[in-house]
Amino acid sequence: MNRCMLLSILCVISLFSAICAAEDAIVPQGKMKLFNGQSFDGWFRYLRNNQGDVDTTWQIKPDGVLACSGRPAGYIRTTTAYKNYKVRFEYRWPAQPGNNGILVHMEGEDRVWPKCLECQGGFHNQGDFWEIGGFEFNEHKIGGHRVSGRRVLKYGEHNEKDPGQWNVYEVWCVNGTVRPYVNGKLMNEATDCSVTEGKICLQSEGAAIEYRNITIEPAENLPWPVTPTNRINLFNGKDLDGWVRFIPDDKADDAKKWTVDKVWSVRDGVIRCEGKPNGYIRTTESYANYKLHVEWRWTDEPTNSGVLLHRAGIDAVWPKCVEAQLAHQNAGDFWFLSFSRGKVDGKQVGPAQYANGKKKHPSNERPQGQWNRYDIVCDGKTVTLTVNGLLQNQCTDADPWFGPICLQSEGSPIEFRNITLEPVTR
Repeated sequence: MNRCMLLSILCVISLFSAICAAEDAIVPQGKMKLFNGQSFDGWFRYLRNNQGDVDTTWQIKPDGVLACSGRPAGYIRTTTAYKNYKVRFEYRWPAQPGNNGILVHMEGEDRVWPKCLECQGGFHNQGDFWEIGGFEFNEHKIGGHRVSGRRVLKYGEHNEKDPGQWNVYEVWCVNGTVRPYVNGKLMNEATDCSVTEGKICLQSEGAAIEYRNITIEPAENLPWPVTPTNRINLFNGKDLDGWVRFIPDDKADDAKKWTVDKVWSVRDGVIRCEGKPNGYIRTTESYANYKLHVEWRWTDEPTNSGVLLHRAGIDAVWPKCVEAQLAHQNAGDFWFLSFSRGKVDGKQVGPAQYANGKKKHPSNERPQGQWNRYDIVCDGKTVTLTVNGLLQNQCTDADPWFGPICLQSEGSPIEFRNITLEPVTR
């Protein structure tokens, strides 16, 4: 066999392997049961080094309950790889709660820690991410106070019920994005994942746990962006649950206090921002079509801040977004950041790194120490800015037109309160 023929055959084999690999993962065509409640059809049970007895670790109880003893370490996984789906199941701790997890996009050989993204299921930690085997995603690469080694902490407080009660865990895996929800609450988000398909595993990791109603369905009718149907309080007046704090290159000092802890705090029912260094807090959830109300005041000399609308992409000091300006004497201006764009007074503004659309009227901001009101309506691709009751600006054809909402740290101390969303009325 000559060299050219050998290379041709190898190329054909490689192409065939790639095609087969691409065809391995399937997109569910409809909602279906992953676990039939009667047998382990469609599942493979794996224990570390083949220790123990899989029939002891994994059992099927009456009423279609899948029971795991928690020992030895291992998992039960689907025999099929999936992509672009929502997996849903119910779980409970029948006795003392402990550690567990759901592994998505698992690939490669079976081992206790296969290459995958773990959506943590440990008691009161469900929603944390663990990258395993070299799995990578943006939120882990960025670093900061939520990242500890291979772990990325969930957004805020846990949402798990007491032991003995059934919880609902839903994980949306859409292209390169993974979003876990516990009892309806978004717990975390991983974007631009290095692996976007694979098998699904339920872990055996120390404590007895039970599962039921395990289903998978196509990733249709995404739960984001959220369009409010009633009034939503974005700030609960007590803490920053529901918000993500971002400061680039965030590092802890010798007292193990992160920069974000020094910049953002909650005092007497208001959010206080020290203004330095630059960064923001953002909603964990993504929103579209809403009325946003936010109040702010300067506690020291007024300088600069902003309300960033429709943040797109990953966290950055100047993310792609439409900024409702809060700089002193300029509240009501638009800034289109990082190649966002819109039309102001019928004229195209952006795309550019920074592009400004001036407000219609002279500043009507109140003096230092007094509260101001921003009423912002995002209706499709149209954004209107009203400052203290005066319509100051409007843009159309906004791009982007949905995403998280951010409050900036960009100058001097500023406080925020009464942050709410309501439906757009037409």
